[in-house]
Amino acid sequence: MVRVRTWLYAVVLLLLLVPLHAAPIYTENFEGATQTVDWDQNTGGSWLDLNVPFQATLPADWIYGNDGWGLSSGWDVISLQPYAYEGRSFHSWAIYDSHKAASPTIFLNPGRYRLSFWLRMGSLTPQDDVPGGATWVEWGVLKKENGLDDQQPGAPGWSKSPIPQGERIGWTYFTVTFDIATAGEYRVGFKVGSITPRGVFANVDNLVLESAVALSGTVTLGDYGGDYTRQSVTVRVLNPADHSDVKAEVSVPLASDGAYEVTDFSVTAGTYDIALKASHWLTTIVSGVTLPGGTANATLRNGDIDGDDEVTLFDFGALVAAFGSVPGDSNWNPNADLDGDEEVTLFDFGVLVRNFGEIGDQ
Repeated sequence: MVRVRTWLYAVVLLLLLVPLHAAPIYTENFEGATQTVDWDQNTGGSWLDLNVPFQATLPADWIYGNDGWGLSSGWDVISLQPYAYEGRSFHSWAIYDSHKAASPTIFLNPGRYRLSFWLRMGSLTPQDDVPGGATWVEWGVLKKENGLDDQQPGAPGWSKSPIPQGERIGWTYFTVTFDIATAGEYRVGFKVGSITPRGVFANVDNLVLESAVALSGTVTLGDYGGDYTRQSVTVRVLNPADHSDVKAEVSVPLASDGAYEVTDFSVTAGTYDIALKASHWLTTIVSGVTLPGGTANATLRNGDIDGDDEVTLFDFGALVAAFGSVPGDSNWNPNADLDGDEEVTLFDFGVLVRNFGEIGDQ
């Protein structure tokens, strides 16, 4: 009994030590139920047409299609064991133009997302000997109502970057980010194409779609009329029970409206307090923020010229030392320009007086 109890304690401890991650929005490892379909072929009118039947084995809930004339394609599910990578993928060949396959619809809210996948691509020498001119592989984020069309209004659409084109690629891991502006149903997919009769093949595996934003929000800089894009905000992730226990810290730029985004924190998924501080503003702590994907908005108090998180006589001394200066002067101190008008004047003195004695959240 003692041994069993000790073993259980050890398992619980390991689970507590392993970082948890938010569940992906969509995954596909190409190992589930499949569908077998026939790719449309032409009747041999083109010398590019192999005029033989091909079939495709795709995930059961994926859609598929092709473009143009002269297309001869075959898709199959193959083992990746010989390539030192476990799992299965779809395997394709293409002759002229392109063929496409895409996931079932996925509801996405406005925001930033990350798509990752493993890709392998090969072909013989392109007919025109121009890298990228004869073979291609593209990833895509497609709007439901647009189907597999090349034109995807309202969606990120098809993209080749960052996949190298017109050359062989061994198993390579790719990660891309994209923005969704309008809530709706979307698909993720791939397009493979060639204009050479020697063809191209591509393998894709372990597709993962997830949110690319760990934390976002808007910071209002108190008593400031300057350009927000010249400022950044330091974001700290705090243990709610002990604010001296800082789990992560990062500085990110502000947008013109004060918006900011943090794309990644190396912290366990959970609820934290978030501390926000900008250069000559005091710290504000936002409590009870869930990571990843949480929001922390705050208005920061101005006047902390020396950066010690309180407005005191030391800040007054720093303002006096820079008083009357503008950028380029020997005594210019950008942190003393509290209102952001690029000169240190009585207006900055007024900001300091209003907030004198204030202390940042602890």
